Amino acid sequence: MAQQVTAETFTYKEGELKSAFALSTKNIIKFGDTDIFPFPYETRMFSDIFEKLLISLEDTHNDFQDRLNECPPVNISTCSTVGYNGYRWATQIDPYWNSYFLGLVLSITEKIEASRVNDDYVYSYRYSPDFSTGSLFNKDINWRKFQNDSLELAKSDQSINYILTCDIADFYTRIYHHRLENALDRIDPQKDISSKIKKLIQTFSGTNSYGLPVGGPAARILAELALDSLDHILLISGVKFKRYVDDFIIFCKTKEDAHSVLTLISRKLMENEGLTLQKHKTNILSKDEFTSLTQSKLFGLDEDEGSPMKAKFMSLPIRFDPYSQNAAEQYEEIKETLSDFDLLGMLSNELQKSKINQPFSKQLIRAFAAVDDRVLSDAFNVIFSSINELYPIFNTIIQVATTNWGRFEEQTKSLIRNKLIELINTDSFILKTELNLAYVVKLFTKENNVEGQTVLTEIHRSNTDSILITLVVTQAMAKWNTHYWLSELRRTFPTMTPWQRRLFIVSSYLLGDEGKHWLTHNKAKFNFIDEIYREWGAFRKSSRNLEEAL
Repeated sequence: MAQQVTAETFTYKEGELKSAFALSTKNIIKFGDTDIFPFPYETRMFSDIFEKLLISLEDTHNDFQDRLNECPPVNISTCSTVGYNGYRWATQIDPYWNSYFLGLVLSITEKIEASRVNDDYVYSYRYSPDFSTGSLFNKDINWRKFQNDSLELAKSDQSINYILTCDIADFYTRIYHHRLENALDRIDPQKDISSKIKKLIQTFSGTNSYGLPVGGPAARILAELALDSLDHILLISGVKFKRYVDDFIIFCKTKEDAHSVLTLISRKLMENEGLTLQKHKTNILSKDEFTSLTQSKLFGLDEDEGSPMKAKFMSLPIRFDPYSQNAAEQYEEIKETLSDFDLLGMLSNELQKSKINQPFSKQLIRAFAAVDDRVLSDAFNVIFSSINELYPIFNTIIQVATTNWGRFEEQTKSLIRNKLIELINTDSFILKTELNLAYVVKLFTKENNVEGQTVLTEIHRSNTDSILITLVVTQAMAKWNTHYWLSELRRTFPTMTPWQRRLFIVSSYLLGDEGKHWLTHNKAKFNFIDEIYREWGAFRKSSRNLEEAL
């Protein structure tokens, strides 16, 4: 019998479509499908059935329209919190179609990258794939380097006296499909790949002729392609600029020069892309003003606090994977450095402000994963006693708490649970955001008890119209093997969304003979994606670790 090909044993070949699908799938396995939504259980599924999935993705490519008609993608779109008063629209693409969509985009990304303005100017999502890790982008070229290099250029270049800063309004959600399609066709003249990417974008957007799904790497790559023409226009016009996604920093000799470039960018964005700049985020700053503002962004310094210690803390390379099985171990290289900081004191100082510094507070919350268990518990006692003041970084708090749940003292666990139940019972504005509520469900999943089952049942009852909440609650109940709950759910199968339908097919393997009879009666109605999930459920059931995979 031939050895099964896995994500670890697959031989990657640049330029091969199958390899592009392999890279997209491995990226999803390692990093999830977005940086916004909770990790989907499909990351485990894709790892288990890697070879079968690649075969299915190739079959879908060869029979694209029929498969799209048979099982069109249903995406989850919702708001996520940005700051104290802002929200952004985010999308979680149907997991199977996400792997296919990303694979298509990756198959032409080498060509996209080759056409882009170099990374002295454009810092966002520079393609540098590493199949061994599943990563797609150069980690050393990022937002921090963008800000650092901008700061250094402003300081060192004596001809620069004014800096124009601006960003595009509603960038991802307003990208015009027609212009993007033209750019795709230039990259792929044969249109075998570009035509399918265009069709999926149109399907994701419904009847709209604009917008990309915010959250995943495919959209990030396509968004860079959408702005490539403007980058080249600025370059050949002699404009001294740096860009990270939709943020521009323009370096000018005089204020008049800054106004001229602002006019050029505004005109070209509207004429070519149908995009506009955010008026309230467009500023012409003196060199000193820009330096002060950028240092605040980089080091979390307020204008009245030039703390070198705080700057040093913000420079620490704390990379947080909230779903890693060994999240705390990832901090081994900085644990010794963290001992130089009074983290609890820094937290106390931050909470005394009328508004927290969000980048600094996120860094601080993540750092607590690297301290000893007692300090971790002490910190989260403080955090959850002031959770309302910390709501702009609520998801970061819940992710760190969930990952480190086993390390908390029982008193801290009780405080966290009681505070979250209070937020649920009082219908808190914090949990009006679906994403916040979904992360709370994930935290309650850490312990199976009557209280948790009661809380999740109430959340489910109150959010039956939410695909996301229905999904994460059902996943929790399946993980707990809550037989009575799953058995009752069986009756609603004909009206389920595709997401919950597939999860129930997998979960039916936990229902014993009842599930076996149900599968026998219904499997003839399964589409090709349902069948992939059924096969995975059977595999995990035979391995006796289905609940663990969920």
